[in-house]
Amino acid sequence: MSIYPEHIIPYPQYRFIEQNEMLSQRGLVLIRHVESDQVCRIDNSNILHPDSIKIQSDHLRDLSNNLLGVFKKDDIFYGIIREHRDLYCSLWEDGSMGLVPTNDKCFKDTNRGYYFIPIDNLLNCNLPEVQEQQCHFMIFHTPTKCNFWHISIRLLNNENQEISTLDFNENKKRRIWKSARDFLILNDIIKTQIESYSELPKHIYHKSS
Repeated sequence: MSIYPEHIIPYPQYRFIEQNEMLSQRGLVLIRHVESDQVCRIDNSNILHPDSIKIQSDHLRDLSNNLLGVFKKDDIFYGIIREHRDLYCSLWEDGSMGLVPTNDKCFKDTNRGYYFIPIDNLLNCNLPEVQEQQCHFMIFHTPTKCNFWHISIRLLNNENQEISTLDFNENKKRRIWKSARDFLILNDIIKTQIESYSELPKHIYHKSS
């Protein structure tokens, strides 16, 4: 029996979550892990110290998170061993059964940290203009073969073009991503604790509902 949480695996009766349906919901919250060797906690508690929240600028090409609900807080402790990620972390195909990693291909690390990003706060960010680009955050459902609840945060300009796709040099893109990254961290968008969150209604992701 696999140690991996099977309830987060995609099932054939699931469907991709339409962006407009996800955006119509209120109170949804994302969770993102911090590797155990980067974790610092506040006064021997389980609360992550803000200094542990470090996002590399170029991660905003596609910042991986998980949608809380069916995906539980403790599911953040599970991961795929690096050499097997190409298989298990590739994009799920609609109508197919997901893959449950065997124990030799996954791990559990309870020393991982985590933080939360309320989607309402994220989408209401008023980012400063950088490099003549007025940008905003957007979320995309990007389920993997081992995690249906994988959500990507990406940075778009006012024409809804992803910054990563624009014909800019890499230095210009990095300056834009850095500004957005700093805004996320410095403007209380990221939370180390949350009191509650909403769950996505089943009919939005389940074909038979």
